[in-house]
Amino acid sequence: MKKPLHVLAAVLAAGTVFTSSISPAFAEENTSPVQDTIVDSPAVQEGSTPFLDVNGTIYEEAVQFLLDNIITMGLSETHFGVEEPIKRVDTAVIMYKYLALDGQNNAPKTNFKDVPARAVPAVAALKYNGIIMGKSDVYFGSALNITRGEAAIIFSRSFGYETTDKVSIQPVEEASKFTDVTGHYVSAVNMLVERGIIQGKSNNRFGTNEYLTRGQFALMVYRMSQYERPSIND
Repeated sequence: MKKPLHVLAAVLAAGTVFTSSISPAFAEENTSPVQDTIVDSPAVQEGSTPFLDVNGTIYEEAVQFLLDNIITMGLSETHFGVEEPIKRVDTAVIMYKYLALDGQNNAPKTNFKDVPARAVPAVAALKYNGIIMGKSDVYFGSALNITRGEAAIIFSRSFGYETTDKVSIQPVEEASKFTDVTGHYVSAVNMLVERGIIQGKSNNRFGTNEYLTRGQFALMVYRMSQYERPSIND
């Protein structure tokens, strides 16, 4: 069933908790609040965003959802950056806020040397719950743009965690209609496509190694929030 953000914490308390196989240890202390962008959004009329690159596009409702729930801001007062790639660190911060993991600030510290202070709690909590991993034991890849394939894996793990839809975190099928989806991407992409969270770049190409944009990321978060879990009787 659809779950507004304010009940996510209660849902998560009953949900599946994933643990990481990577040994925990800390590199940085949390010295500032978690935030993903640099400016506050100005007040706007109800039903519209302050962003010129959002209003009147397919991203409008999704971005408004993120703004209403104080999950993210824009790149400037008038520019959300829908066509800009999203970095791994910003992906972590937004998922941390969306999944309401701010109560898990006691998550084991990580070894990552490249996580800015603002994102330390987010990365630690997501890693602890098995939602996101680093590029290596000591390198998270904070400044790297996230690919569509990487995002699919993160969303598939978050999806099962956020919805407690146990079926969703199991392999859907070991084949993909997309010629560029292979290996460990198959189950994640198939599950998300089946549930309407993401689509391919074309009928037979997913764009696995292409960068995910901020607009596409907003759409995925919003669609995940609107997903209706099938009832037991279905």
